[in-house]
Amino acid sequence: TRLYQTNTPRISVNHDASTHLQVTRKLSINPGDTVISNQHKRDFVQLGGHPGCFHIAGPGCLWKQQAKEGEVEAKVLKELNESSLHSYVPDFMGAKEHDGKKWIGMEDLMCHFKDGCGMDIKMGTRTFKESEVKNQKLRTDLYEKMVNLDPKEPTDQENSDRAITKLRYMTFRERESSSQTLGFRLEAMKIWGSETNKDFKTLKHKDQVKNALKIYFNPLSKSGVEGFLRELENLYQLQTESTFFKEHEFVGTSLLFIYDHERVGIWMIDFGKTTPIRDMLDGGQITHTKPWKLGNYEDGYFFGMESLITIVKEIYEEREDDDENTYQHTTLRVN
Repeated sequence: TRLYQTNTPRISVNHDASTHLQVTRKLSINPGDTVISNQHKRDFVQLGGHPGCFHIAGPGCLWKQQAKEGEVEAKVLKELNESSLHSYVPDFMGAKEHDGKKWIGMEDLMCHFKDGCGMDIKMGTRTFKESEVKNQKLRTDLYEKMVNLDPKEPTDQENSDRAITKLRYMTFRERESSSQTLGFRLEAMKIWGSETNKDFKTLKHKDQVKNALKIYFNPLSKSGVEGFLRELENLYQLQTESTFFKEHEFVGTSLLFIYDHERVGIWMIDFGKTTPIRDMLDGGQITHTKPWKLGNYEDGYFFGMESLITIVKEIYEEREDDDENTYQHTTLRVN
């Protein structure tokens, strides 16, 4: 895990990793077991996912329920922990079946922060798997969902059928957010003094998304925003150099941003739809930048990284320089 330490100008910067918040991890035997002492209790902040799919498993640990289709996320998380991207994903702590459900034991990233502010950004131009939309069956329920979102969207033929395919609905839904225009969309954020906000689904244009990101970054010093920018750039370089990344379709994954008064950090999370594609395509790799069409498995992830880095860089450059009384963030990696 990498974290960033901050200090006031009145306190000297200590580059000894032992000064960081240390958490002794203890994973419960089963999801739902009570193993948390009073000193480790905290309010659990869930920015995304289905309610109830997480359990605090003990100090520094979480149990996450896997999707119905099996052990995809556990396998991907384990492999990423053994790759060059290991410091940008939660630590994998095991997997098990309990009460007929499959669970993953993983690092609780929020445990490194005191009253942390989190933000979930869904990456890519496509957040559904190709296998989800190959069925050409016409569905009335998806037509009704589309009409509820935009009554003018259906074509004359679709209005006559009063039904659409899942592919039609999913591509429409992505187009209504910044997933199509920027390659990422803001899912949720939680900052000091406010409840978790998930009202970002219709933000489509760059200026709208940028203004929302400014709200999240506002409590940080300029050096804090710089820390996030530096980590995005470093992560992007590791991703582009990673054979694992080139050989997988990263669909529905997120970047988790967290900061508090002392630290900032970024992690890749949510790998339940990450799929190996080396046996599905000639050459066995994708670019993560080319436009998607059914059968090419492109996900637009790198397009999203480039857009996100550009916007965060603009926010950083527009900030006034920190004064002498501002918290100064220093980048200090802890592996």
